[in-house]
Amino acid sequence: MESFLPFRHENEYTYLSEIHPTVRFIIPFILIIPFLIIKDIYLTITILFINLLLLFIFQLKLKRILLRIKKIFILIIILVIFLPLYLGKTILFQLNIGVIINIYKEGFDLAILLFLRIFSSIFIFMTFFSSLTYSEFIEAITKLRVPLIFTGSLIILLHYIPILAYSNRRILSAQELRGKKITSYWLKLKTHAFILGKTILINMDRSEQLYESLKMRGFSGKITFIPKRIKFLDILILFGFLFLIFLLVYFINLKELYLGVADILNL
Repeated sequence: MESFLPFRHENEYTYLSEIHPTVRFIIPFILIIPFLIIKDIYLTITILFINLLLLFIFQLKLKRILLRIKKIFILIIILVIFLPLYLGKTILFQLNIGVIINIYKEGFDLAILLFLRIFSSIFIFMTFFSSLTYSEFIEAITKLRVPLIFTGSLIILLHYIPILAYSNRRILSAQELRGKKITSYWLKLKTHAFILGKTILINMDRSEQLYESLKMRGFSGKITFIPKRIKFLDILILFGFLFLIFLLVYFINLKELYLGVADILNL
């Protein structure tokens, strides 16, 4: 079954595996939050470049990460593609296709910035989460004292959505092989909903049976892990990323830096 999740396999080693899972979970938030708060395209591009550099240094699987992002790439495009059509006052250029369509500069700039922010956020999360195993991810959110109800809901979400999607696809493929043709969009949607609903009910029944079985074997409902100590190097790496972001936001003029590099390349 093809995995929809970004996590690595338990027996798959990466150089980032030496860093504590909780630190690897926090780092993407440190990188992402600044450019989500500050509307600066240069800051967004810089952090994206830093993430790419880390990806190659730690030899993470770029192809796997891009395959995960590909599934939602069209959604990102849809979110930003209409902004230049109605937002702004300065006309960048016009399209004449029987009807004149104005492309506004302000809307175009905002669409580029928004696209980079969304894409960079997803890419950075996928990069660092691809260094985590599924158990390390759960350990990290447990270590951060995330309420148990949210942890349990997240575990169920991450576990069952790929299973339901795969099961749904297999049932539809089996129906098509038996000659059932679904041409109408609404009929296809209705079929998907019926299969998905039936699969959810079956899995809910299985989950209840599994839970009762675990309770009979002494399961208390509390998720526990063998404690893994956070080392001094982990804390140093965490503060290193915080210091780097602090420099980029408050001390380095990224716009002048990029324009200076562009002038040098033109020479």
